[in-house]
Amino acid sequence: MIFLTGFMGSGKSTVGWKLASLLGMPFVDLDAVISKKAGTSIPDIFRCAGEEAFRFLERKALLEAASGAEPCVVATGGGLPVNPFNRRIMKASGFIVHLKASFESIMSRVPDDQSRPLWNTDSRALFESRKDAYADADLVIDTDIKTADQEAREISEAVSGFTLPTGVILPENPYPVYIGKGIFKDILTLMKRSLTPEGLFVLVDENVRKHHKDLIEETLATQPHVLMTVPSGEESKSSAFLEKVLGEMFFRRVNRQWACLAIGGGVTGDLAGFAASVYMRGIPVIHAATTLLSQTDSSIGGKTGINNAYGKNLVGTFHQPLFVMSDINFLATLDQAQIRSAMAEVIKYGIIMDKGLFEYIESNPACDYGKIVAMCARDKARIVSGDEREGGLRRILNFGHTLGHAVEKSTGYAVLHGEAVALGMLFAAWLSVKRGILSRAAFDRIRSLIEREHIIPSSLRLPGREEAAEAMSMDKKGQGTGIHFVLTPSIGDVSVQKLSEIEVLEAYKGFADGYVRGL
Repeated sequence: MIFLTGFMGSGKSTVGWKLASLLGMPFVDLDAVISKKAGTSIPDIFRCAGEEAFRFLERKALLEAASGAEPCVVATGGGLPVNPFNRRIMKASGFIVHLKASFESIMSRVPDDQSRPLWNTDSRALFESRKDAYADADLVIDTDIKTADQEAREISEAVSGFTLPTGVILPENPYPVYIGKGIFKDILTLMKRSLTPEGLFVLVDENVRKHHKDLIEETLATQPHVLMTVPSGEESKSSAFLEKVLGEMFFRRVNRQWACLAIGGGVTGDLAGFAASVYMRGIPVIHAATTLLSQTDSSIGGKTGINNAYGKNLVGTFHQPLFVMSDINFLATLDQAQIRSAMAEVIKYGIIMDKGLFEYIESNPACDYGKIVAMCARDKARIVSGDEREGGLRRILNFGHTLGHAVEKSTGYAVLHGEAVALGMLFAAWLSVKRGILSRAAFDRIRSLIEREHIIPSSLRLPGREEAAEAMSMDKKGQGTGIHFVLTPSIGDVSVQKLSEIEVLEAYKGFADGYVRGL
């Protein structure tokens, strides 16, 4: 998204049309959208309902534009950026351009314009009061000395060098997800769109540090920071290591004006997010995701956690990041077993909500990881935006995880997460067939894709019925005497049914028998 801001008469609509044509994007005029939906003019809304009602409609129109699947050029109303939260929405989902004009130029463009309800004798004071809000932009263009065509070309050039984000548009905490190749070097610049901390407490995965030590040091050289290495593996997601992290933060005199930066995969991200959420009752966290699994799934959504004797991620918080960065170049040094494991979560998105993603993977054995990460980030953002704290919709992301968690626990977490989830997805798809909602042909496509990606190791054993029962009883989707089990009626669709533990375990017995025979 590209958002044009500026005082009334600054040329947002004129430049917007030209820019949209130049970039081949749709153009959206928020005032026109509001007027059309309200069935009346903007002056009539002000006159009949007042400015407060108009600002409500304006925020709603902005949220709809920011949440749209298709990038577009958006001309905002003159007063929209005054609200800091509106600026956060725009930064989360796009690039902000301020079309700056002197008040004298504005006067020459809109003399006695009755279509503008706030244009009156106090317009100069209003103009002065909005300057700081307008200045909070990614690009400022002086429209007094440039033509609309020149302005459109300048914006186009600036946008070409900027990583347009995918927005996670939450009611209280919208944030951007930046995806691209070689963008980690820009992390401090992007951070300053939202925050300039006194320092950064950096948690970095030991393997990432080994492979990318120079890049990390060069990138953070100008920012005061403390760096702590996180040993790879689920063992780091423990109360004991969390205490070490918090102790180091206190020892290094980290305060509330600092932020925490996680550089690594899901383990580092979960640990850093949890530590940041409880340290001094909460400091900001930034995720630089370096694994395919974290880039496509775990870094987005704000779920943090550590493991304990009863299961995985059973102790944690919701703590949304300031932003997420996924530099695709980090995947080049990732072990292929980790790539295969992550493909389970990617395929999951295809099964439950994105038929296009499933078909893309199905027809492209050598996938473009940048494209996959972008598609999954868009899907995850849409789910999280609709259900931040797993109250209903977000439950669908647990497809394959009920049995997956049981498999992980039964192996002492020796198995990779994606390997366990892939097995869990096969069970969920098989159960969908048995319950008469999924065709056998669709199940075969799911199984074939999982097999083609070599996600499940041949040595991986299914847990026994008793092991599965114990792990499922602690599953976070369990409520009362039942389990909210995620099924699929077709590729690209999902169904959540509350099943009794007996139903699930009886089905599991049949699945286990069939799995041995090749289903």
